[in-house]
Amino acid sequence: MQLLKLVESEIQLNVPLPWNVRNHDCTLLLAQGHVVANAAQLEVLLERGMYVDLEEKRAVEALAAPAPQPRKSIYARWSDAIDTLERLVHDLPLAPNFPEYIEVLAEELITLAELDADIAIFMAVRQDQARHLRYGYSHSIYTALLCILIAQRMEWTAARVRLITLAALTMNVSIADLQGQMAGQDYPVLDRQRAQLRTHPTDSAAQLAEAGITDSHWLDAVRQHHEQTTGDGYPTGLTEIDELTQVLRMADVFMARISPRAIRPPMTVQDAARQMFRDDKGGVLSSTIIKVLGIYPPGSLVKLASGELGVVMRRGAEARTPLVAAVTDAQGRSVTTTLHRNTAEPAYAITSPAADDKNLLSRVPPERLYGYAQAGTQP
Repeated sequence: MQLLKLVESEIQLNVPLPWNVRNHDCTLLLAQGHVVANAAQLEVLLERGMYVDLEEKRAVEALAAPAPQPRKSIYARWSDAIDTLERLVHDLPLAPNFPEYIEVLAEELITLAELDADIAIFMAVRQDQARHLRYGYSHSIYTALLCILIAQRMEWTAARVRLITLAALTMNVSIADLQGQMAGQDYPVLDRQRAQLRTHPTDSAAQLAEAGITDSHWLDAVRQHHEQTTGDGYPTGLTEIDELTQVLRMADVFMARISPRAIRPPMTVQDAARQMFRDDKGGVLSSTIIKVLGIYPPGSLVKLASGELGVVMRRGAEARTPLVAAVTDAQGRSVTTTLHRNTAEPAYAITSPAADDKNLLSRVPPERLYGYAQAGTQP
């Protein structure tokens, strides 16, 4: 038995002792549960010498220590990010400590993108079509993700990556709930809704300024994220727009096109990329987005030369050769095991995109494709 001498701070008056107390030769002085009633009694005991068995003390401390929290999966952390943004925006413009909290959220998204960008893209492409009411928040989260990937591909500094992430998260704070309402409605945009959309860049920037945001580049990006170099944008028809704001606008529009609405299905990633490339006249920014996502980004449903249908899991070395998980056999029957197909091999080459099949895709959650083992190494 290894004894450890006790000091005054380890004994609480009128609180049962958590362990047995002994003297220097291991003789029991006070049994576990005994109560030292007053300071005078404690002083006498300390002068005599109070000891505890080291192993017993460690065992008690281990029991008293809070249980470690289970590490959240990367999927739960993406969902939590949407929840966090919704809470922060609902408190605007009087949200306490908003600048600090939105910075923390931006850092979390950058971390998640670095942990596994393919899983992040999968979740953005395969958005939950039943959650229209939260569209305003999920759209900002996934637009921020796309901005992060584009900015990193263009080798921007960490400070600029952070800035565009913050702008994407906050560009629509004044209409986030309206966006959810509009995504779920089965009728066209109303005039009053259109009026709010028209002024939301300046309204959002004003709310951010009132909440304590002072970074002029951040506020300018929010004010200008619907402006176009042609002068056809809004709210002021600017023609001089910096690169960061142009990236933000293109990511915003791209994500909106591939997102579901009650009144229309989402545009395919391939059609959205084609339209963006045409609008940008084949410019550097649209080309970069296509390079970031690939022709068939994670989450896309595709037809293979083998006759199978598959879901893209990971981008490949070439834009047209991603790693795919077969979800049907050659006869179109669902498979219960995940079979990986390298589409660079002629036998499994992608022949075309496939129309979304909600029943089929509902049976292919990201956990089935990617598992939990690599679902985030951060606590």
